[in-house]
Amino acid sequence: MVDAKSVISIAPDAKVAVIAAMLKHPDDLSTLTAMRQKLIREKAIVDQQLKIGVQNQMEETREALDILGTTKEQVLGIRSNMKNIDSLCKDAQGLITDYPRIRKISQTHQNFVATQTLVSQFQDLYTDLDRIREMMDEDRADILGPAPNLLKVAFQLHKLEQLRDSTLHMARDETLDVKETLKSYFGKLDQVVVEFEVYLWELTRNIIELIKNKQAPVVVLLIKIIEREELEDAKAVSVSTKTERRGSRQGLGGKKLDKPPRKVKSLRSKFFDILHDEVSRKFGILMENVDTEPLECLEATDFVFPDLALVYDDLYPRTPSNFKIFPFFVLEYHRHVYELSNKIVNSPDLDGGKILHLLRWVREYYTNMNHQLGVTEELLEPQLLDGNEQGLLDEYLKLVRTNLVKWTNNMMTTATKEFTERQNPPEKDSDRLYHMQTANILFEMVRQQLTLAADSQQAKIMEQVVNECIEVLKDYQKRWKALITSEMRQQIDAPGTTPAGLAEYIMAATNDQIKCAEFADAMLQMMISENMIRSAKTMETIQKVMEETMDDFFAVATHGANSLLDLAFNDAKDPLSKLHTSSWYTSDETNDPMGLIVATLKDYNDDFKTHLNDYMFSKLADWMLERLMVAQIDALRNRGAKLKFPQIQDRLEQDRAKVFNFFMEYKSQSELEQDFDAIEKLHTFVCSPKRSAYFDFFALKRIYHDLPLSLVEDILGRRDDLDRSASKEILESIREKYKEKDPNEAPRSATIFSKVKQ
Repeated sequence: MVDAKSVISIAPDAKVAVIAAMLKHPDDLSTLTAMRQKLIREKAIVDQQLKIGVQNQMEETREALDILGTTKEQVLGIRSNMKNIDSLCKDAQGLITDYPRIRKISQTHQNFVATQTLVSQFQDLYTDLDRIREMMDEDRADILGPAPNLLKVAFQLHKLEQLRDSTLHMARDETLDVKETLKSYFGKLDQVVVEFEVYLWELTRNIIELIKNKQAPVVVLLIKIIEREELEDAKAVSVSTKTERRGSRQGLGGKKLDKPPRKVKSLRSKFFDILHDEVSRKFGILMENVDTEPLECLEATDFVFPDLALVYDDLYPRTPSNFKIFPFFVLEYHRHVYELSNKIVNSPDLDGGKILHLLRWVREYYTNMNHQLGVTEELLEPQLLDGNEQGLLDEYLKLVRTNLVKWTNNMMTTATKEFTERQNPPEKDSDRLYHMQTANILFEMVRQQLTLAADSQQAKIMEQVVNECIEVLKDYQKRWKALITSEMRQQIDAPGTTPAGLAEYIMAATNDQIKCAEFADAMLQMMISENMIRSAKTMETIQKVMEETMDDFFAVATHGANSLLDLAFNDAKDPLSKLHTSSWYTSDETNDPMGLIVATLKDYNDDFKTHLNDYMFSKLADWMLERLMVAQIDALRNRGAKLKFPQIQDRLEQDRAKVFNFFMEYKSQSELEQDFDAIEKLHTFVCSPKRSAYFDFFALKRIYHDLPLSLVEDILGRRDDLDRSASKEILESIREKYKEKDPNEAPRSATIFSKVKQ
């Protein structure tokens, strides 16, 4: 409901709108009388409130007018009284006889008293100065002592300076001789004043040491003296800007005596200049040695935070706020640290370790400023290193990259020459394993770089250095892989033109790759255990790339092991080519292809087992067995191969037995039986009668799903016990089996048959 006051205060058009809002429905007309009475009551209330407000305003206005009238009467009364006083003063001068003479005598008496006081002060001047000097010397004897006479000396010198200034001011119109005589007389005072200021600056230079020596009251007195002199300077400057005052008193000889001028000392400005010089002196010693001992100079700034903490805790509360003593010291120390760090950056022998040390120190500096003193990095200007930390980091990473590449190139040049020329056998360790020196040298270089990076205590730096080292390790891996491949290819393509001992050197390189993987793992564990990387995210990233690098080292070692197998099987390729040929069927103990193959592999394995890493040899034995079985399977399709019955069955069993017995030296019987299952089932199919050929094939195919159809066709085509129609009949049923595919069959892992020729 809208009240009467709001209805009255709005415009006519608005009033109509309000009334329309109140009477929206025909039923509202029934309440019109009650509504009208309500509005009349509300209007009466508003009128009464307005009437009371007007009455209160009128009463307050009347009271104000009464006060103004009373004030005007008082002002007129004061003016009348002042006129009466002035009139009485003039009349009193007329009543006193010889008033001018009395006034002159009074002035003469005042001048006489002043002169007598001045003469007395002159007579005691040198005595006072001697006493002041004695007190000052007593305090100066222990510059870090309590200085009990400091304030007394300052006060007495101040009085004597006032005497000097007043005397010289009164004699400003005298002859030059008089002025020079007075200046000479006050010369000793000037000297003592200078000595006192020198003493003050000695205290200022030792202000930090005074605080450390529990002599804070001396510092307070020093600040009070400077503050007092600053106040006197302000008064002197204020007086010098004003015109000569009227009614100044007369001095000796009837001269006017205004306030004597004071020489502005500016002790506060000098005080801060001395503090600046003292800070510069502290850092100046370090600046001189930056070029020869940059890191030692940086660490020698360990006085910065204790000094600033002392200033904040003990000096800052004892100085006036307008001195801003703590901000002054912070900026002074910071600007000198800035100059020192810049000089270190520009030093001629700035290497990677010094760059990292400097970057870490800068971060610690800002952190300590914030945590210990509450001074944020934004308040410290200029920025240390001019904000070019990233530029320095890039320079450091460039140095790391350059040095690692240089060292690695030199190392690999020597290793490559040794590997390719093979003038002497590779070195052996205490376990008779062949090895080269590259792994130890490489990871010593990497360890040095990671240790330096860890000292920076910055996760970003550590991660980038690790990445640089990983790039070098990857290059190292590629070069060794390429070198092994190149030498192995030359040995196979032109065996009579290459130096002997390639297998020994490949074993040495393979052992080194395993050792590199072990070094990488040890380095990773060191980083974790010593908490070199405090960022969990960075540690996770580094751990991932380090593990990938270890896998790559194993991959290069695997390549080396396979190269050894290439060499071994290259030597056995002639007897391998005779398997299942006519000579194979007629061979005896002196001319047995499989016997020659096993003997050749055994010669190699004896060396491998003695001089190759145990883990790598166990893997190599597995791969050798697999490769030999693949070679046996492929030999079923040798040129001139013929599967003659019934001789074939005995010959296959004899070959399997020779291989089985050979590998019994390296593997358990149960493992070998599992490994030989594929070739046994294949030989069973090779020798199966016509009526059971399909069933033997099915038993083979059911387990070894990737058995090539071409191999089955070749086997059936080379059997001399089957004519063309019989082979065709068996093949048709086998081909139908190959066409059968179960769309719901889960993917199966590859078997040995995936490695045979298709």
